[in-house]
Amino acid sequence: MIFYFTATGNSKFIAERIAAKTNDSLVNIAECIKIGNFSFELKNDEAIGFVVPVYAMGIPMIVTDFLKSITVSVTPNNYAFAVLNSGGTTGNAGKMIDKYVKLNAVFGIKTVDNYVPMSKVASDEIINMQLDKAEEDIDEIVNYIMEKKNGGFNNFKGPVPGLLTALAHPIFMSSRKTAKFTVNENCNGCGLCEKICPRSVIKINDGKPTWEKPQCEICLACLHRCPKTAINYGKKTAENGRFVNKRVEF
Repeated sequence: MIFYFTATGNSKFIAERIAAKTNDSLVNIAECIKIGNFSFELKNDEAIGFVVPVYAMGIPMIVTDFLKSITVSVTPNNYAFAVLNSGGTTGNAGKMIDKYVKLNAVFGIKTVDNYVPMSKVASDEIINMQLDKAEEDIDEIVNYIMEKKNGGFNNFKGPVPGLLTALAHPIFMSSRKTAKFTVNENCNGCGLCEKICPRSVIKINDGKPTWEKPQCEICLACLHRCPKTAINYGKKTAENGRFVNKRVEF
């Protein structure tokens, strides 16, 4: 059983490819949060995996909330693993999952950096090269999972990962202000942003999205997947591009 959280498709891309080769079932964390599904039963020798993006050297709040709420019995026969994906470094994000589910192995994969409040999205050519490399890394991770190897197999933790996470993640968590979202004249009121918001923060009012809470995940699914490129966050995202992983379907 593989649990994943995705905004732009990177985690879904990884989780689907692992599950296709291990014959594990997939569980969307955001959907579980919305419907309140937190109880799961593992078979005696079934693996349990978590595939999640890294936000500022830590895991998204929605993943933490899910881990706090789930009821699942993990025995020594159940191999538990996490796959962290990031456009840069992961810090000690794996330990944040291990706090709730004791992990046998932690893996890291470098995917497409799409945090556009800080940086531009790469060209299509570079994105395809990055995803091709990620596919190769996924195949290697699958072999480790099938062999139930124990250990830390994340090469993207960065220097002094504990310090990086301790410094960067709290700052990000306190700065998740929805007031920075804006909507331009391109918006046609399609409602996709409301539908895909993992926290149900967005509501369509008078044909335009509004953010009903002061904070959200800042997963930026609404921004990246808006068909009219109508949503921005802060001053830089209008010029920094958009990204949706085209190797998965939503």
